[in-house]
Amino acid sequence: MNSPTLEPFREVIQEMKMQGKTYKEISTFLTSTGVQRGCSIDNIKRFCADNNFLKGVVSATHLELAVAKGIQETGPTFGRKTMTGYLSTKGINASEGRVGAALRSVQQPNHKARCHGARNLNPFPYHAEYMGHKLHMDQNEKLVMFGATHVLAIDGLTSNIVGHSTMPVKNNLIIYENVYRPAVLEYGMWDQNHRIERIWPEMNNRVNYPIKTALVNLLDQERINMEDSTVRFCVSNLTCQIASIGINRVVDSWNAHRIPGRGVPNILAQHGCVKKVTKDLLPCASYQIPDSH
Repeated sequence: MNSPTLEPFREVIQEMKMQGKTYKEISTFLTSTGVQRGCSIDNIKRFCADNNFLKGVVSATHLELAVAKGIQETGPTFGRKTMTGYLSTKGINASEGRVGAALRSVQQPNHKARCHGARNLNPFPYHAEYMGHKLHMDQNEKLVMFGATHVLAIDGLTSNIVGHSTMPVKNNLIIYENVYRPAVLEYGMWDQNHRIERIWPEMNNRVNYPIKTALVNLLDQERINMEDSTVRFCVSNLTCQIASIGINRVVDSWNAHRIPGRGVPNILAQHGCVKKVTKDLLPCASYQIPDSH
């Protein structure tokens, strides 16, 4: 039987469940709004069960709105797999089939363009035996003329992006401090290092090319002068910040999307590498050797 105390909050509870909120989070929210009775975790569980508010079940209308918002935030290049991963990072859980249908419904032209532009990103056989076997690190300099360089690190077996950073120019100290060191401290030590091949097309299409197109247009219109050192610094600073937003969204979506025949990178990499390293073996980039004199 439904709790009469929770009945006035039916729509609120249903909306929070569709957003992937836990029973504890719903209870905490209701308590903060002044509800004093009936909002225990057990009561909320019973109320949701009685009303079929199943975890992760999103209505078609809510899903289409979420997909439309996702397209606004990420652009038109996210397909059903990466959009499903992106939505899951926002607490919205839906099957790839439903997300694909929503993408076709919300943005038909973008869907057709993705179908026509489909390509095999990994045409060569590849094998990694375990998490920690192969670490792929590489830089992307598609925006180097505008003062932005990306560096990514990705595990070979799980395809989990374990570290990334955007900087004005390639800087080994920044790469060590912001990419390699955090990855090793969190996941462990890899046996082999390789270059990245598969992920850059994703980053270019979804982050670099749209930004580069806009900046080249500004150059053509003579709105910016990259020969001026002050302008060059400002453009670099802004480009790095904008690109970082896009890179973060792609990384979160990639790590949360399902790879056919393998699984979700975040889940596959949750136990890390076999070999673990302590902080004292990986000093900060700012560490200075004491003067011997």
